[in-house]
Amino acid sequence: MAVTEPVDDVFHDEEQLHNGGDDEVVHPHVFHTQDGFSIGDVSNITDDASSVSSRLSISSKNVSSVFKQSIALLQGQIPEETEVELRSNNSVGVSSPVAIVDGIPETVEHDSNNDPDSTSRSKQLRTISPSSRRNVSSRIDFLQDHPTDMTYARRLALHLMTRKAWYNPQLKKQNVVVVVHNNESSTTTMNHVPSQPISNTVEVDEEDEFFGKVEGFVPEIPSLKKAWAYFEHVTLPRHIVYPKDERLPPGSERKSMGRRIVRKLFHKANKKLDYAEPGECYVPSKLYSPIFTPLKQMGDFGLGIGLYFTTLRALTILTLVAGLVNIPNFIYFQSDEYSDSQPGVRSFLKGSAICTNTVWVPCPDCNPDDFKNSPNRLAQTNSSETGDPLYFALQNDCDGTKIAQGMVSYATLFTIIIGIFVLNIWTKKKEIEFDEDEQTAQDYSIVITNPPSDARDPEEWRAFFRETLDAQITCCTVAVDNDLMVRCLVERRERFRQLEMMLPQGTSLDMLNLARIAAKVDLGRNSLAYMLASIVRGIPEIFGRIVVLNAKIQGLAQQRKYPVTNVFVTFETEAAQRRALHGLSVGSIHAWRNQSHTLASPDYLFRGNIVLNVLEAEEPSTVRWTDLNEKTEDKVKQLVVTMFVTCATIALVAFIVKLCRDKSAFFAAMAISISNALFPLFAKLLTSTESHASESGKQASLYVKIAVFRWVNTAIVITIITPFTYTLGNDGDSLIPSIYAIFFAEMVTTNVIQLADPAGHLKRHILAPRAPTQDLMNLQMGGTIYELAERYTSMTKILFLALWYSAVFPATLFLCSLTLFINYFSDRFSLMRTWRPAPQLGTTISQFSRKYFFSTSIVAMAVVSSYAWSGFPYDNICMNDESVGNEYVNNTWNVQTIDGKSNHTVTVLSGDESWRFCSQDMLRNQGQSFPALPRFQPEGGEWMTNDQETVTNIYGWTSLAVLVLVVLKLIFGIFMMTLNLFRSTYKPSGKDQGVNFSDQPSISSYIPQVMSDVFSYPLLACDVQGLDEELFDWQDPDKPFSFYDLTHDAEELLASIHITREDMKDVFSRISHWPTAEEQLVEEASTKNGGFH
Repeated sequence: MAVTEPVDDVFHDEEQLHNGGDDEVVHPHVFHTQDGFSIGDVSNITDDASSVSSRLSISSKNVSSVFKQSIALLQGQIPEETEVELRSNNSVGVSSPVAIVDGIPETVEHDSNNDPDSTSRSKQLRTISPSSRRNVSSRIDFLQDHPTDMTYARRLALHLMTRKAWYNPQLKKQNVVVVVHNNESSTTTMNHVPSQPISNTVEVDEEDEFFGKVEGFVPEIPSLKKAWAYFEHVTLPRHIVYPKDERLPPGSERKSMGRRIVRKLFHKANKKLDYAEPGECYVPSKLYSPIFTPLKQMGDFGLGIGLYFTTLRALTILTLVAGLVNIPNFIYFQSDEYSDSQPGVRSFLKGSAICTNTVWVPCPDCNPDDFKNSPNRLAQTNSSETGDPLYFALQNDCDGTKIAQGMVSYATLFTIIIGIFVLNIWTKKKEIEFDEDEQTAQDYSIVITNPPSDARDPEEWRAFFRETLDAQITCCTVAVDNDLMVRCLVERRERFRQLEMMLPQGTSLDMLNLARIAAKVDLGRNSLAYMLASIVRGIPEIFGRIVVLNAKIQGLAQQRKYPVTNVFVTFETEAAQRRALHGLSVGSIHAWRNQSHTLASPDYLFRGNIVLNVLEAEEPSTVRWTDLNEKTEDKVKQLVVTMFVTCATIALVAFIVKLCRDKSAFFAAMAISISNALFPLFAKLLTSTESHASESGKQASLYVKIAVFRWVNTAIVITIITPFTYTLGNDGDSLIPSIYAIFFAEMVTTNVIQLADPAGHLKRHILAPRAPTQDLMNLQMGGTIYELAERYTSMTKILFLALWYSAVFPATLFLCSLTLFINYFSDRFSLMRTWRPAPQLGTTISQFSRKYFFSTSIVAMAVVSSYAWSGFPYDNICMNDESVGNEYVNNTWNVQTIDGKSNHTVTVLSGDESWRFCSQDMLRNQGQSFPALPRFQPEGGEWMTNDQETVTNIYGWTSLAVLVLVVLKLIFGIFMMTLNLFRSTYKPSGKDQGVNFSDQPSISSYIPQVMSDVFSYPLLACDVQGLDEELFDWQDPDKPFSFYDLTHDAEELLASIHITREDMKDVFSRISHWPTAEEQLVEEASTKNGGFH
């Protein structure tokens, strides 16, 4: 028996075991030897022993040189030329191929501003067809990236992996070459340690009796170098680099740091960057710069991401401007006029409304029950004559509400209102700019949500649009209602992957062999093992689940014909898509009732009698194919349940925070911080139980849950649980220091943890080097998962907190601006260096924020500020009309607070005023309390000054007006949503760019696929045999797309019940691609010349 021959891939110095035939389909769990044996496979990659040995012999001759080069790599410098060169022959720069592109021997960063000649060439490359692009460049070897184009983490890993066994445990293994001849094997041991280890000695002439290892199996040797190449070329985002005339090696142009920053910030601010698809290996690419990537290019990551950073930057500027408007209040609060320059207040809290000018005053009518929430503000002693208790209350001698301060706050409110209004207009403009800058499949595609259940043939749809609209279709995906079937196939593949990870390499995954192993494991269990198996599934449980899934899939397949539910159509031109949307969009109600009179022409009726519900499709990566066909009533039930659980969780956490607050403000702050960090995980779990047709819908649902929780938990709960009289306090239990602590945590702690990415580094540097297979190693390099909804809620939470407390803590606006500024760059860094790629979301969350959450923030600021100005001086005592009684006067009293924690000395003189308890908290007073107007003060308990009444009147009526306007806006929005059910809502976004779909440098189509946590790439839920691989937005350099094709799983499984591949045509969705005439010519020429097609 002979092992199959390897073929080259993009990793040129490593080789991959292949199935031995170009036309043979590679099945997901087996590959075949020439003798027909099936061998369990996870990732069939091995090293070429001769090339490794050659490199080792060279390395051993010059150890000191290698060490110097490694240090140079870590420092980002170019190592000296030696025999041991880390890059291939003449390759330099950004993943550059050893090839000549259009007669240009080098590729460097494209700068259209400084090189007009290169502009024409870059334009030519952008408009060249994807098929032709393959013929102008050889496949790029990712392992030969230049060190200056690597992340520092990769440079460090490359240095350690070949030198430190504690970092790369494979260095401890002895190296072996395995030779197999029929049933005899021989081994050759290599005594030296290689730069890329091979394997331990493998005896293949005896079959393992327990695991059933296949004879002749060669264990897979995962490559850490490949895993890091996967991290930087698949996980991290990259942009295409276009050629330049003059050769300019990286690092050779050394300018001062100042000149380089100015050049990047200003001269290159408008440069065009084209997003490179994950795994792009035909044109050179480069990692995006976290700092110097222009904001206009952030749309490369999706409209949603671009709008998020646009909004983040705009709010940073807006809150800074609002803070500047609020500076007079900041100055007043730290002046002698307000509180004697606030002695004892920490510097970062000066300028807030903290009142340090306090005095104990006689309060004959005060009762301890009135101060049960603030016992430190009431003290007592006993009369020396009668022994009766005498009470003293703590007065805040600070006049906070003056007309000047009220009007400054009022101007700040209108600054925010105008700023939010301008922000709405600005983000709508940026939507168009991002959309025009980055042409994607969405710009060419429509989705039909009510097709006839039997309209399965893509050719029928192609003919309809060609005859009706004279439009050329490039791709058509006909999706069927097979969600349950796909879920079962995905779970089955995942269960097999679990067994691969649990069993030794080489174990046959034949069902009979797995049944034997499961039976032996089950027989060998004791009572404790059975208990553990009920918690964590073992081999017998996983195998049992596979058996159930097999039976379920066989039963579902016998239904044979699944109804068509959605049809995705991608036109060759943007104009054709716009014609289709203009002509066929009529509103979902008219389409549901099939009212043909709503169409402009009877020719637009499908099959002559069907009104189609046509909408603009979302991005292919956002379609959730396993939830596409869930019934509306089921979706509503799921949302009701999850929102109820969310509200119950909010109430529970508020109760816990209240209990912590009763102990200490520190414990309350810790409870708030921990719950804010943990709830997003819980919200994701809740949202995962919901069915959403697109990722946008899922993100919107997640956004609502997290935003409501964080708003309530961070701002509203603190207001409720903090005693009213603690508002202006200076100790740690008071309101304003607690607010600052929250801002500090958001500004420093959260960002430090995010930038440090401890979980990501643990996976990449600890778990990945110890992974047994290449695929598992790649999974550890997948990046940290993030949710755009969570990033939006973090932004809006900080804004909401600042606006909520801006009246009593003017510096919150500056703190908000600074926090958002830090978040802007930390999120950019994470997006381009640590986060996992996310679906390219559209404008849903941005529009949702503008319509609802920003409007709610304005209402909150207006209403809370009105109550804030009405509450001064926040001591809950009012002056009586008479002087203090004789029992108090002409004496110095030693008093103790009723909580027994402090003692004070109070001197009372004749003629001093007496005081009484009066509730100044209008929000909690009985009777009407909204809006906050002076006339709603309790009768006989009035406390407001004349200036305070004026300010409160203005703010109270303004808050009511703002609330009414926002409510009317929401009602109008609901009315328009209802009206849109009866009419077309399509409006073109931006101008037609005039570029064909097939001419886009990076294109993708609507290919049914499902992401899995145990696979590095999506699993395909349709037959992709013969489909142009340029239609995928990802590419596995080690395995063909057929490896991820679930229809092959079904074909093998259903063969036992005599269901053929032809019989399964109606079970799975279909996709068809019709290349243009130019593409067909290129395909033919590429095939004749031995190209990649």
